[in-house]
Amino acid sequence: MLKVLIADDSKMMRVMHVRSLRQVGYEVEASEANNGEEALALFEPGKFDLVIVDWNMPGMDGIEFVRAAREKEQGAGKRTPILMITSQSTEEQMLKAKEAGVDNLLTKPVTPEAIGAALEMLLARA
Repeated sequence: MLKVLIADDSKMMRVMHVRSLRQVGYEVEASEANNGEEALALFEPGKFDLVIVDWNMPGMDGIEFVRAAREKEQGAGKRTPILMITSQSTEEQMLKAKEAGVDNLLTKPVTPEAIGAALEMLLARA
């Protein structure tokens, strides 16, 4: 069972991400958040196998969430793979995401196969 935290202000996108993971063969237990604050309240080091986060959300955005999540992990000895799925795709934005602690970034729209391939790569590193 893959435990996933999905942070996106669009309910439809959260449902699509879960469906995509299931389409590529994963059994998924998903926790959902509408924004970075909700996601951070749910996030604990080692609690999830994967975090999928959007960049643009009201309140705390995806980048702020990633920075705060990585801070929570300091000293815990655990690092949760974070996949950002976003419409942000300039080189500068990709660098900003990587510097914040994003492990992989996919640009919308994404296919289930792209999510599956990114997940396989992230889990192989973990």
